[in-house]
Amino acid sequence: MTTKSNRRSGDARQKIVDTILASRATTKSLKKQAETKRFLKQYFADVPFEDLDGRSEPVMARVALDHLEFGAIRKRGQALLRIFNPNEKEHGYISAFTFVEMVNDDMPFLVDSVAAAINHHNLGVHITVHPIISVTRDKNGKLKSIARADDDDAVPESFIRFAISRETDEHSLKLLRKEITKVLSDVRVTVRDWGAMRQRMRETADLLENGPKAADPLLRTESQALLEWMADEHFTFLGFREYKLVSRGKRTFLNAVKGSGLGVLSRDDGKHSSIELTAEMERLRRSRDWLILTKANSRSTVHRPAFLDYVGVKVYDDAGNAIGERRFIGLLTSIAYSESPMNIPLVRHKINKVFERGQVEPDGHRGKALLHIIETYPREELFQSSVQDLTRTTVGILNLQDRQRVKLFLRRDTFRRFFSCLVFVPREKYTTAVRRRIEALLTDAFGGISVDSNVQISQSALARVHIIVRTPEGERPRISIQKLEEQLAEIVVTWSDRLQAEMLETYGRDEGDQLFRIYGHIFPAGYQEETYPREACSDVRAIDDMLRDGVERSVDLYAADDLEPGDMRFIVYSVDNPIALSDALPILEEMGSS
Repeated sequence: MTTKSNRRSGDARQKIVDTILASRATTKSLKKQAETKRFLKQYFADVPFEDLDGRSEPVMARVALDHLEFGAIRKRGQALLRIFNPNEKEHGYISAFTFVEMVNDDMPFLVDSVAAAINHHNLGVHITVHPIISVTRDKNGKLKSIARADDDDAVPESFIRFAISRETDEHSLKLLRKEITKVLSDVRVTVRDWGAMRQRMRETADLLENGPKAADPLLRTESQALLEWMADEHFTFLGFREYKLVSRGKRTFLNAVKGSGLGVLSRDDGKHSSIELTAEMERLRRSRDWLILTKANSRSTVHRPAFLDYVGVKVYDDAGNAIGERRFIGLLTSIAYSESPMNIPLVRHKINKVFERGQVEPDGHRGKALLHIIETYPREELFQSSVQDLTRTTVGILNLQDRQRVKLFLRRDTFRRFFSCLVFVPREKYTTAVRRRIEALLTDAFGGISVDSNVQISQSALARVHIIVRTPEGERPRISIQKLEEQLAEIVVTWSDRLQAEMLETYGRDEGDQLFRIYGHIFPAGYQEETYPREACSDVRAIDDMLRDGVERSVDLYAADDLEPGDMRFIVYSVDNPIALSDALPILEEMGSS
């Protein structure tokens, strides 16, 4: 439905664009005014009204044509990039922003990948302009003309312009340029090899016909189906490489097969050409699973800055001996996150095993509750968890039954590189400050080097915080789940909780409960910061006595533990009317004068 306000903003936007097109701005790259207008029309076609409103139309026309001039000579496959702070002399305008401009082949992932790199440097993106311009060039890459968008002889090119938080430090700008250059390169090789990587995954599914001795046929079928499912628009392929297992005495290595790399793993820099198997990797080698599903220890530079999904497929010879690995890295797509777990190969197999191990009937009340827990479970945990871990955690959540308590569920990564922590806390006690304290506690307990978290707050009585704590490789911290839960419970205890406990201890359960219901939530944050719950108990008694006896004002004089000998404190209680300082000071000055 189109509202009047939308129509008005649309009309106002068109008026601005018409003014830009009517400007007499020119560029030496285009001889015909008609082509200049065609370029400007394509350049501003999708710019939101709020990014156009209030700006000088002639300046915007000059900015767009300057962008075109920057891309006047570009060969196919070349990425042009510049980062600058405009000035009046060179650019004809000044700005509160720093600008990042690019001209590139039209490819997916460009805008979000570069924006993530900018955000990584703590620089905000304020305006994004991303037109696709139809151009023709000569064999040397020189611009010949701006064509119509539907011209089959023209080539669509990506023009990107970011207005970002102003940065004038040359070293910082150099680092930003270096990172964006790498991102553009990674996007290019990813798009270039996407089809080949997808084909490798389909071919790899066929290799699962060979496998370990006494392998589960259903597990084989589900593993093959998962690879096919991923290849069917459920996985964004970013890299592939093949490895061979080689023994040297008692040591075993994974050697990269030269020339097998695709995407971001196509660069044979020798860094990962040979990997000695750790104890954990040896254990995985001997397991009867074909697939290794986990997270890589680096973030994606393409599409979104999440830690890369790692899909390792073990390769066996005809005798059932593991002889190598085919490794895919990438990101699950949004479709994969929205798909029901019961429709995902291998995951559905795990879920059936969970119901069997947990002795839960799928059609019963507990079964439906367990399925809901699984449906809303962190999606990546469904892929990465073993049946044993998944059963322990999901059935454990089921047994919580919305009880108002703190609970921690812990899973160690396959390669011992991170801990996955599910922390449940009473919903009304969850705050951002509580989350940060939980993160700090777990990071310290595991000797973590970084932490990421995700929060789910639903109709449940419990809030769920999913925290990933990454640890140095090879570290084996000693962990007590019980001790951690006790520390977590202490974190979520509020001042009101402590006040209630003090009231029950001081006045007994009946009177303490009654007083807390009346007065437990009346004290402001400033009072709570300066007053211990034990001291607040006496204030509650004084206030309750005054209200019961109809007394409008009373004073309490007392000695405190933290005072010097002979010093006293007093507190004045007043109903409705606060005491003015001008009234109180004369009385205070008279104290002790006689």
